[in-house]
Amino acid sequence: MTEKARNGSNDAREGATVIAVTSGKCGVGKTSLSVNLACEFSRRGYRTTLVDADLGLANAHILAGMRPGKTLCDYVEGNAELSDILEEGPARVRFIAGGSGVKGMANLDEQGRRKALNAILELRPHCDVILVDTGAGVGNGVTDFVLAADHTVVVTTSNFAAIADAYGIIKVVVQDGYRNPIHCVVNRVRSPEEAEQVFAKIKGCTERFLNFDLNWLGLLPEDTSVESAVMKRLPFSEAFPSSVASKYLAKLVTSLARYVSASPKSQPTRTR
Repeated sequence: MTEKARNGSNDAREGATVIAVTSGKCGVGKTSLSVNLACEFSRRGYRTTLVDADLGLANAHILAGMRPGKTLCDYVEGNAELSDILEEGPARVRFIAGGSGVKGMANLDEQGRRKALNAILELRPHCDVILVDTGAGVGNGVTDFVLAADHTVVVTTSNFAAIADAYGIIKVVVQDGYRNPIHCVVNRVRSPEEAEQVFAKIKGCTERFLNFDLNWLGLLPEDTSVESAVMKRLPFSEAFPSSVASKYLAKLVTSLARYVSASPKSQPTRTR
């Protein structure tokens, strides 16, 4: 399916910009970042859809405080149309929830993954930004979605294993032929210097061993408001818009927005 995924990425120049958010390791804050990036893009007037493609272990809907009626699982199994699984969430983001605790989704075959990818591609004419929250790791259930994206955001922390796994996912997709930009976000750091050191380690490896230029997107600091928002089942940028994490999130979106081909369709808003 690798070649098909790359073809999908090449076709994605018209319509929405597709941004995959991925990580090599679980627990680095990938889904939280995906949900909050989507909310911030939407607040700025971009027609934004978040697709939870963490096959089998989807939980973006939990962080968004949603209880979806139909999910990507229903669509892949032929029990729902695309319009049936689109629901409006915080900040007017359109969400497609994934299947949580569904063994069949975790072991989705090539045909099923292709159908999930087709759902994303069908949305392109109707959106400005499509964020795809992938699973963690280097399996086909992750890499197929990355290969279909116009841009990829790799999330890591300063944990040594997280750094190694972040390099691992970059290595796999680059060796599979991915040549679109890959951006790095270092999460839960105590200082900008710590984040810069992590990025320098990964970038050094991608340049030396892969001949690939990794892009620095930014950081998210350690912030207790993020965990408090999880307990509230709300995106932290909605629950605590004045928090330090929300301010750094805004910087990330400003940087990413430079790569979005569409212009905002409405004036920036902030829901309370």
